[in-house]
Amino acid sequence: MNDGKISVRYARALYNLACENRCEDTVYEALRNFTVSVGQNFAQFDAVLANPIISDEDKVGLINAAIGESVPDCLKGFVKFVVEQGRESKMYLIALKYQEKYRTDKNILLTHVTTATELPAETLEKIKTYVEKIFHATVETTVSIDPKLIGGYTLDIENNRMDASVAGQLNRVKEELKREQ
Repeated sequence: MNDGKISVRYARALYNLACENRCEDTVYEALRNFTVSVGQNFAQFDAVLANPIISDEDKVGLINAAIGESVPDCLKGFVKFVVEQGRESKMYLIALKYQEKYRTDKNILLTHVTTATELPAETLEKIKTYVEKIFHATVETTVSIDPKLIGGYTLDIENNRMDASVAGQLNRVKEELKREQ
């Protein structure tokens, strides 16, 4: 069976279980922590889970440790079930698909702001409020700093980018000059 279908089915099952137990928000936060902590070392994490010498109990412990301190009971049971089914290598994808489903159902948009320097909290809040007003959705924002922007910012909303950076403006001028030649 296709890896995407497996992860979607398991994620949907977990979401339904979490909703029944009224812990979908807690599971969402726990799985966000999991994907952040595992994301940067995914290959190594996956290799450990694929190792047949490691017991299922240790695999469950490893996944729960990667999730963090407060693993909801319904998630603990789900992780154990996933490992028992031999699908532990899909846990990262399941976590991503769960987050996708949660955000869709709760009308949450992912946004990412990139600035040349650190952004004041008030400015970030204004950007967030603006996006929430335009899209009629709750906004989850991450921020990064890229000095190459020179000034201004870029705003990524799902798969769309708004470029209000100095570097972006300079590139647009450069492209315009190329067309005129």
